[in-house]
Amino acid sequence: MALERVARLTEEDTRLCVSVVDADQNATEPVITPVLVLSNGARITGTPDPERLRDIIGYYYGAPSEMSNKVWFLQRNRLFQGIPKEEIEKFAHLFREADYSAGHVVFHEGDLGDAIYLLKTGHVRLYRVTEDGREATLAVLGPGDVFGELALFHETQRATVAETIDVAHICAASVTDFTKLMGHKPQLTMMVAREIARRRQASETRLSGTAFATVRGRVITVLRTLAEEHGEQLPDGSIRITIRFSHQQVASFAGASRESCTVELGRLQRAGIIRIDETHHFVVPDLSRLKFGTIDTLLRRALG
Repeated sequence: MALERVARLTEEDTRLCVSVVDADQNATEPVITPVLVLSNGARITGTPDPERLRDIIGYYYGAPSEMSNKVWFLQRNRLFQGIPKEEIEKFAHLFREADYSAGHVVFHEGDLGDAIYLLKTGHVRLYRVTEDGREATLAVLGPGDVFGELALFHETQRATVAETIDVAHICAASVTDFTKLMGHKPQLTMMVAREIARRRQASETRLSGTAFATVRGRVITVLRTLAEEHGEQLPDGSIRITIRFSHQQVASFAGASRESCTVELGRLQRAGIIRIDETHHFVVPDLSRLKFGTIDTLLRRALG
């Protein structure tokens, strides 16, 4: 059994090569327990399960194991702030990890709400499909964000679509497992509630800037939101939005048609308020210039 497990591991990791040596036939005592001797002299006695074997070999050869990577990530996620590493190690196995290509739908509107998701890398868009078939973007999530959490509070069916914008690595736990975990760790319930409140506040802030605004005002609100939440500062002080958004995606977020959105983006480019870099990312040279014009300012004042 030990040899089978090691052979399986060598198929997964091409760096490894196994040589089998029979026990000394002249030994005075029979060899009962198998021993795996690594090239650096380290010895593994017994028949560890495949996951444990991966961890051990990864440790000796300087490659971080999948489990240690998972624990490292969970430690840094907002939901688990303040929980000791030793405690996280006990429940990290409840989370399964998967890679998703760009444009992959993690769940559809109306799907059974049976899991909570933690975004490790990449970006995810939450949206709804309107009666006329248009996509209305509700939120854009980045590394460290949580989604699908409403399933913990009796959301039996998904109210939105979750779709990856780019290549994403996501951890997921079943609602059943996470609910039990919250029972053992009451602070998790508070952290989930805070995450829901934070998302709602961000959504309300964005909606207040788009509800009665012109298309230009809505596009500016979306670009400013993306720059503040998903921007990186360049050496010249400008801010590059790390997500590559198409005109259609900006329009979906702004609640406008693609054609009108394209017109306003062109005007902002000609005015030097935004630019598109060689990798087709939006860049904001000066965030203070990305603000409402006279009409939108007057509308906001008139409507309180």
